[in-house]
Amino acid sequence: MAYTDILNEALDDLTATLTAVTGLRVVNDPTKIVPNCVYLEAPSFTATTNAGNVLRVEFPIKVIGSGPAGLPVLRSIMAIVSTVIGSTIVVTGGRPSSLEIGGQVYPCYDLDCALAAVA
Repeated sequence: MAYTDILNEALDDLTATLTAVTGLRVVNDPTKIVPNCVYLEAPSFTATTNAGNVLRVEFPIKVIGSGPAGLPVLRSIMAIVSTVIGSTIVVTGGRPSSLEIGGQVYPCYDLDCALAAVA
């Protein structure tokens, strides 16, 4: 089924841009997370017009590293984050964190991304 609503279009646009910018797999489904990927969590949004047809959509993004926390993995994650920051994607904040997958903890960076979506 093709989803053509305003929020799903924003998700598809961000997924395509992140894939092109990072060269990594961009995952939208938490059951498909494999380390060394970019994971897009569910967005929040604010209507910027009274009609509600223009939204500020905020996506939490996780850049997930591929191994135990250490300087080489951190540098790899920061390089990916820097690539995202230098792209057309608007990153409004970021912080180091971790994510547990299958009993193993992976280092990651949480990014806040904002974009405008028009219906």
